[in-house]
Amino acid sequence: MTLVFGLSLLAAVGGLAVLLVALQQRRFAGMTHGFRLTLMLAVAGAGLLTAWVLGIWGYQASQRVLFAQTVEALRNVGSIIEAELHGGIASALERLHNLAGALAPDVARGNHALVHDALRAVQRFNPRFLQVTVYDAQGALLVSSSLTEAVELSNRIAVAFNLEGKAFVDTYVSPVFQKYVVYLSSPIRGADSTVIGVLSARYDVQADLAHLVAATRFGASAYTTLTTHEGRILAHQDAHRLNDDISGYPAVQQARQGETGWVIAKNKAGQQRLMVYRPIAMPITVDPRPWILLAEMDVNEAMAPIHRLRTQFVLATALLVVACCVLAYRVSLALQRPLAAMLQMVGQVRDGDLTVRSALQGQDEMGRLAAALNQMVDGLQERDRVKEIFGRYVTTQVSEEILKGQLTLGGVAKRVTILFSDVRNFTTMAEAMSPEEVVTFLNNYFSEMVEAVFEQQGILDKFIGDGMLAIFGSLDDSSDHPRRAVLAALRMKVRLAKLNGERSMVGQPPIAIGIGIHTDTVVVGNIGSHKRLEYTVIGDGVNTCARVESANKELGTTILITEATWEAVREDFECRPMPLAHLKGKLHTPQLYEVVTLRDPGQTPSERVV
Repeated sequence: MTLVFGLSLLAAVGGLAVLLVALQQRRFAGMTHGFRLTLMLAVAGAGLLTAWVLGIWGYQASQRVLFAQTVEALRNVGSIIEAELHGGIASALERLHNLAGALAPDVARGNHALVHDALRAVQRFNPRFLQVTVYDAQGALLVSSSLTEAVELSNRIAVAFNLEGKAFVDTYVSPVFQKYVVYLSSPIRGADSTVIGVLSARYDVQADLAHLVAATRFGASAYTTLTTHEGRILAHQDAHRLNDDISGYPAVQQARQGETGWVIAKNKAGQQRLMVYRPIAMPITVDPRPWILLAEMDVNEAMAPIHRLRTQFVLATALLVVACCVLAYRVSLALQRPLAAMLQMVGQVRDGDLTVRSALQGQDEMGRLAAALNQMVDGLQERDRVKEIFGRYVTTQVSEEILKGQLTLGGVAKRVTILFSDVRNFTTMAEAMSPEEVVTFLNNYFSEMVEAVFEQQGILDKFIGDGMLAIFGSLDDSSDHPRRAVLAALRMKVRLAKLNGERSMVGQPPIAIGIGIHTDTVVVGNIGSHKRLEYTVIGDGVNTCARVESANKELGTTILITEATWEAVREDFECRPMPLAHLKGKLHTPQLYEVVTLRDPGQTPSERVV
C-alpha cells in the first residue's frame, strides 16, 4: 500500500513538473483561451497535489493510529497473560511447597503408600498437575502419581537447587506428555529442617495458555498465538498447530529482539495478514528469555476503516479539484477582464486612437501595467506632437526619417525634380506692410503652397524669403517625380487663385508667382555638422531651377520647366515651347517650356488641375 501511495505521489509530482515546464515554455500560448487554461491547470494542479499529499499523509497517519491501538490492545492482553501465567505458576509452586511440608513426616517414616495416595489426590484435585513425583535426597525416585510406567527422570539442576533449600521453576517440552510443561520442584525438609527429599511436579501450562489465547480476539478473522522464544507455538486456536515452527515470521524475529509493534506479512498459509507482536516475560530461572504473543488479522479487515477513509478521501479530492477548477475559472475571469480591456486599448492605440486611457488602478502588476500603458500612450502623443511641431520646421517625410534614425551625415547623388517658386514684386509689397502683416501674409501664402507640394509627396526643402524650394523623388525610388512636381505646380496655381479671391474680398490686390521646375542629378542628404544638420539638395541643378523660375518674369509666364523635365512629362501635360532665354550665370541656355494644363481633352479646364 505504501508503494502504491509512493508511486501515485511520484506520478502526481511528475505531472505537476510537466505542467510547470509546459507553462514555462508557454505551450498553451497558441490557444485562444491559453491564459485561462494555463491558470486553471496551474490552480487545479496545485490543489490536486495538495489534496493528494494531505490525503496520503492522513491515510498513513490514520493507519499508524489504528495499528497503534491494536498494538496497545495486544500489550494490555500480554500484561494480562503475564499476570495470569505468573500468578498460576506462583500459586502452583506455593501449593507444591505446602504439599512438601505436609508429606515430610510420611517421607521421613517411609510411608510410601500414604505419600502415593496424597499425590494422586492432588492430581485429581488439580488436573493441571500432570505428574507429581517424590525423590530422595540423592535424586532417586521414591513415589510418583503417574499410573503408567512412563515416569520422567528428575531434573538434576532442580535437585541441586532443592538440596540447597531453594524452590525451582523451569519449562520444557515433555516427551512423556507431548506438550510444553512447567517443571516445579520444592525441597522436603525433615524435623531438623534438613532436606530429606524433593517434591517435583509437571504442571500443564498449555491448557491455561489455550484458554487465555482463545478468549483474546481482535476481530472476525483475528486470533492470538503464543510461541516460545524460538518460535514454537505454545497456544493456538487450532490444536494441530501446537509446536509448529513459525520462527521465520518477521513479527517473531522482531519480537525476539524485545520489540513491540506490527508488520504486514504472509503467514504459512500464504495469506496476507496484519501481525501484531509483543514479548511476554516469564518467571523462569534457567531460561529467562521471553515468550512471544502474536495476533494475526486479515489485512482487509484490519484496513476496513482505512478503506472507508480512502473512499472519503477520493471523494473529497474530487470535490477539491472541482472547487479548484471553479476557483481557477473565476480567478481567470477576474484577471482576463482587465487584460481584455488593456488588449482592446492596445488595439485602439494601434489603430491610431491616442485618446484612449485605461481606468484600471492599483499597485499590483495589473495596475502597474495599466499605468505603463497610459504612460506609453502619453509618450506616443508627445511623439506625435513633437513630430507635428518638427514637421512645421522640417518637412513631414524628412522628420519621419529623422525620428526613425535612418538619416545620417552625408549625401548621395540622385536624380530628382526640383521646384522653385517666388512671389512677384514681393519687395514692393513688403514696403507697404508692417512686419506683422508681412509674417501673416507669408504664413497664409506658404500654407497653401506647401499643402500643394505635400499633396504630391514632395519634400519642402526650405523657405528663402518669399521663395520656396521643394524636391520630388529624394526619399523614394519612384520615377514619376517629374510628373508629381508639375502636378504640384498646377495645384499651386489653383490655390493661388483661391487665395487671391479671399484677398479681393477684403480689398487687397492679387499676387502673382513664378514657378520653375528642373530635373537633374544632385547631391541629396544631410548637410552640415553633427550638431546642426540640414536635409537639402546641392548641385548645379538647384541653381538652374532658380534661374528658370526667374525667367518667368522675362517671358510673362507662371510655370516653366526645362527640357529634361519636359521629356519626362510630355505625354501627360500640354506644354508650349518658349523662345530661348539666357539664364543668368549659366553658359548653356536650356530649352524651356510653359506648362499649360493636363493632357486630357475630356476634362474641363477647372478639372484638369484638381
